[in-house]
Amino acid sequence: MGSKRAMLGNGLGHVLDDMVGRHKRFVDLFTGSASVAWHVAQRYPIATFAFDLQRYSAALAGAVIQRNSPVNPVRLWSDWLRRATPKFEEFSAPEIKAVNAAFVMKARKWACQFDQTSLVHAYAGHYYSPVQACWIQALRDSIPQKSPNREICLAALVMAASKCAASPGHTAQPFQPTDTAIKYLEISWQRNFCADVQAALSQIAPVHAQIIGKSKVGDANVVASQLQPGDLVFIDPPYSAVQYSRFYHVLEAITIGSTSPVFGVGRYPPLHERPSSRYSQKTTARLAIQELLVALAARGVSAIITFPDHECSNGVDAYMIKNYASEIFEAKTKIVSSVFSTLGGPSLSGQGPRLARLNADEMILCLEPR
Repeated sequence: MGSKRAMLGNGLGHVLDDMVGRHKRFVDLFTGSASVAWHVAQRYPIATFAFDLQRYSAALAGAVIQRNSPVNPVRLWSDWLRRATPKFEEFSAPEIKAVNAAFVMKARKWACQFDQTSLVHAYAGHYYSPVQACWIQALRDSIPQKSPNREICLAALVMAASKCAASPGHTAQPFQPTDTAIKYLEISWQRNFCADVQAALSQIAPVHAQIIGKSKVGDANVVASQLQPGDLVFIDPPYSAVQYSRFYHVLEAITIGSTSPVFGVGRYPPLHERPSSRYSQKTTARLAIQELLVALAARGVSAIITFPDHECSNGVDAYMIKNYASEIFEAKTKIVSSVFSTLGGPSLSGQGPRLARLNADEMILCLEPR
């Protein structure tokens, strides 16, 4: 996933300044971490709509774009913690004395006593320490029922869980208690999960949209067929031939509040429960992006597309998108430097080890209807 937060200060923010004011609605079709949806909703008097196949992304976006006033994070945390603490104490989680292979095995055995749908059973001793996993479950079970507090707390929980996860960048697989990886496991497990939730609340609660929008789980191509003239659409499609749900399944389960029985080193839920995107299949990605562009042109909307300027593992590159879009839109381009995750894809050269993150140029493609 390209760093859209960084791009907002490196060219994308200027593009939005130029284009947003001329449109009636802003629609983020692949909202991901929601950084662009948050940026637009806070800064411009325009209704922002965010969509993604994954629930955790919709939850992150909704915490800001679905309200137009701030919330007191101190009071929100105090009430939430008061409800969650008795639930946490019921688990009697073993405290960490030393993070070593013996303790990891003990933690995993301890977690097996809980129901297989429990977040504690699925992730304690793997992505999280027993204490962290118990706080995740207790806080998730104590989420406020009413909006907007529910959305704010859920987003804060997801953000803290992402920050604490003992895994290399994404939640595809947790660190294992090997001689080389145990130190990284220890760093993650010793994080104060509640402090990270508080920090996330302090970040989210004060910010809000100027005009209330909406966040939903939805397929980009389906949503595109329902757009209206005057909409400005932001498109940051997947570029990996590996499904993104493989990397964010833990955040998805936390958003839901439970999981089906998990399997494998990655603690995955059943494959049929993980969202699947045509954009992350090499045989269908090109057709998916072409169908999306056709749908947008038919609806008479404007669009901003960001994509790495080299061919990615799903077989798509920015120049292919530009060439096709130029046939049905008025198109302008801008190249900016970015950093992106390889998300399990091969090295760009096809040789040597794959780096987790790479520096690369990214194209910003601005499309106006003809």
